[in-house]
Amino acid sequence: MNLFDYEHQPIGIDRKFNFNFSKNTSYGLGGLSKVAYFPETEEEAISVFETLKEYNQKFFVLGCGSNVLASDKYFDGAVISTSKLKGIYRTEDGISCLSGTTVAELLNYCRNNGLSGLEFIAGIPASVGGLTYMNAGAGGKSISDVLKNCVAYNGKLYNLSNKLCNFGYKHSTMRDIDCIILSCSFKLEHVEPQKVSDNINRYISARLSQPKGKSCGCVFKNPQGLSAGKLIEYCGLKGFAFGGARVSREHANFIINEGAQASDVYKLIKFVKKTVFEITGVALEEEVVYIGDFNDSFG
Repeated sequence: MNLFDYEHQPIGIDRKFNFNFSKNTSYGLGGLSKVAYFPETEEEAISVFETLKEYNQKFFVLGCGSNVLASDKYFDGAVISTSKLKGIYRTEDGISCLSGTTVAELLNYCRNNGLSGLEFIAGIPASVGGLTYMNAGAGGKSISDVLKNCVAYNGKLYNLSNKLCNFGYKHSTMRDIDCIILSCSFKLEHVEPQKVSDNINRYISARLSQPKGKSCGCVFKNPQGLSAGKLIEYCGLKGFAFGGARVSREHANFIINEGAQASDVYKLIKFVKKTVFEITGVALEEEVVYIGDFNDSFG
């Protein structure tokens, strides 16, 4: 370990050395990271971010780990985990919550307090920060439909309105400014709690048909007017496997870990992307976010 590890650690913030990505991502894959920090407040999160930047340490902000693929190789950097950065607060027209709050925690609060507008995220294994970062959505709705503002930090504190988040399909300003999302506020409607509960159950039921097994969810973004899964299926790749990684037989935009290494998944993603382009001329774009070095994983 270098000097940073002993003399320049953020003080008083929970940390863990040799953080294991395979135990902290939905793929169940990946190697170790040098260290992970677990801030519990916005001030602690800023302190970690500032210290890592000051000493030129590379790092990755990790929520629930549901839309990432971490390399098998050692990540000689830090993880800022938002798993303890939790809290939900009422506002005049909805709620504000810290970025590590999970979908399950958020919807349980909405159910108990009769707040409607976020039910469409039910069943997504993600945190508020991750959902906002990716402008996640389901059932024809997305976070941008209900987000009021987002507080982010990248050396400067930003309170970004919905408009300034520059939301697009699977995109937000926060993806472009190398930041950590601290909190988000949502404008919601007050209704009977039972209505919220019924809506949540309806969206969860709709997700039951999604492929089972360890995955990151959809690997590729849908090209405009097209379905990535249908393009992959058209190319005859449904069920295709590389090592322990397989294109789902149920939904071709899912790649399932069936005893894979992260490098197997990466190679399969690149093979699928190459094949679809060769047959259809459509260049698929990954939705999954890579962590670490994959340079030697594909020729």
